[in-house]
Amino acid sequence: MKQLSREAFDRARDFIKAQARPLDRALFEHRFEGASGDLVTAELACFQNDDGGFGHALEPDLRTPTSSALATEIGLRTLQDLGCASDHPMVAGAVRFLLETFDSQRQVWRVAPHDANDHPHAPWWHDEGGGLVRTFDDFLIIPRSSIVGLLHHYAALVPADWLAELTEHTVATLETIADEAFAGGGDSLCYALRLAETKALPQSYKDRLISRLCRLSRKFVSCDPQEWGGYVAAPLKVAPAPDSPVADVLRDGLEDHLDYQIDHQTPEGTWEPMWTWGDFYTDVWEQVKLEWRGTLTLETLTVLQAFGRIEKSDQ
Repeated sequence: MKQLSREAFDRARDFIKAQARPLDRALFEHRFEGASGDLVTAELACFQNDDGGFGHALEPDLRTPTSSALATEIGLRTLQDLGCASDHPMVAGAVRFLLETFDSQRQVWRVAPHDANDHPHAPWWHDEGGGLVRTFDDFLIIPRSSIVGLLHHYAALVPADWLAELTEHTVATLETIADEAFAGGGDSLCYALRLAETKALPQSYKDRLISRLCRLSRKFVSCDPQEWGGYVAAPLKVAPAPDSPVADVLRDGLEDHLDYQIDHQTPEGTWEPMWTWGDFYTDVWEQVKLEWRGTLTLETLTVLQAFGRIEKSDQ
């Protein structure tokens, strides 16, 4: 079983400390060096707006300062990972934003704000003639699935009847929507799996989701190393921890992908984005790419640690 050597880990650490965003540096220090989570929340607060939502390129491909459901899901998930309780002001603000921006008629959140086109952004976030709605399947999976899971974790902040109705609608959609909604790069699978693995989600909902998500993972996750250099549903993207609901059905692919990630660290110590913006905002892409390099390097180290694939220090 391949291990990321301490020398390779140190190169990744040095890159994060020198060139990653302050938020990713704080997360690294919290996860790997025992630093306080308060340092993370202090950096995360820079991305939160007065309306409680998150923006300001927390998701580097969407650079509007305006709050979005996309960025707020990321921010709230980070707060959950840090163990922040419902009475934490940043949590309360994020949940308030989600309640206020929920489209009650369609029972979804719009993934990106209406001013996304006015700021640098990746081409898939460009909205022309309602194209964003079509690209993201009416927002039925992204970002709703993960948000519903987060709201179960912070259920004390939301009306119980409303959450129960929304959960039933979301789970029923994930049961019945066409398989093709989960094709492509694996993002829809990831969002659905975040809901399925929510500890606070009632078991009856988990049971309804997991069998289909296992089948979809078998169908759409690529276990071909020749494809992992592109934007595909790679095993570790869909199952980034050993306790993932679909880890067992992807076991062989996960082990191979762990080896692949160890072998494909750059000499600088990074892991690189598998996508570009093409001809979109070419002057901004280099900064965005640097931000993604720090984030992806942190995420890869976190995954390797979860699977026990980082060589232990002699100290």
